[in-house]
Amino acid sequence: RGLVRLLDHVNLIIILGLIFGSFANVVIYRLPRGESVVFPASRCPSCGHPLSAGDLIPVLGYIFLRGRCRYCGVSISPRYPLVEALMALLFLLVYLEYGLSITTLSGMVFSLVLVCSALIDHDLGIIPDALTIPALLVGLLLAAFSGSLFSALAGGLALGGLFLALAVLSNGGLGGGDIKLAAVIGVFCAWPGALTALVLISIIGGVYALYLLLAKGAHRKTVIRFGPILALGAFLAFNYGYKWAGWYLSLFNR
Repeated sequence: RGLVRLLDHVNLIIILGLIFGSFANVVIYRLPRGESVVFPASRCPSCGHPLSAGDLIPVLGYIFLRGRCRYCGVSISPRYPLVEALMALLFLLVYLEYGLSITTLSGMVFSLVLVCSALIDHDLGIIPDALTIPALLVGLLLAAFSGSLFSALAGGLALGGLFLALAVLSNGGLGGGDIKLAAVIGVFCAWPGALTALVLISIIGGVYALYLLLAKGAHRKTVIRFGPILALGAFLAFNYGYKWAGWYLSLFNR
């Protein structure tokens, strides 16, 4: 009976992830263009024809349509089903760590914000305030419900303040969107999880910079979009940071 209940929960989480993955695709496309993410209904970006309910079924709709618009035949980017599948995976990973809890709800919201931020930054080199400011408010609200508002505020101020200082010292090497996303990460990871996020972001950023230097011939003026790096480090810190921090501290207690 317990296994059946677990499978029911897993199926529900995956379905929710797919649905919010579809919503993430809307946010990624519309938000940077100043469009509503609610109205009008989804349309083909090529021919403008409204999409039917069958067209919008996450992942399966893409497969049934064989990757082409039903109305104009133009190819549909495979990134749409990939984002939907990624969101389902992230939701599942959060649930497997935290079960049915307020932390899982926070992790799902956080995952949505991170995926949208990473891909918008990857595409356009911006992280919209219309995404980060509401995320800050929702993160603080969820922290208040879970009794960790002070830790969330401390994490947000610490990580956001650090990135602001780095932006000033680097003379614009970091954008305002990066600073606000760092504050969001600090709020969701809270204190001292924000420190773990900073360490992971630094490691991932360093590895990526080394790759650019050795494989792509990058130089000091090469533009690096930090959104995907921040997102990856932040998710790992939120979901697994407490385990890794505990393992690290245990090395000194033997």
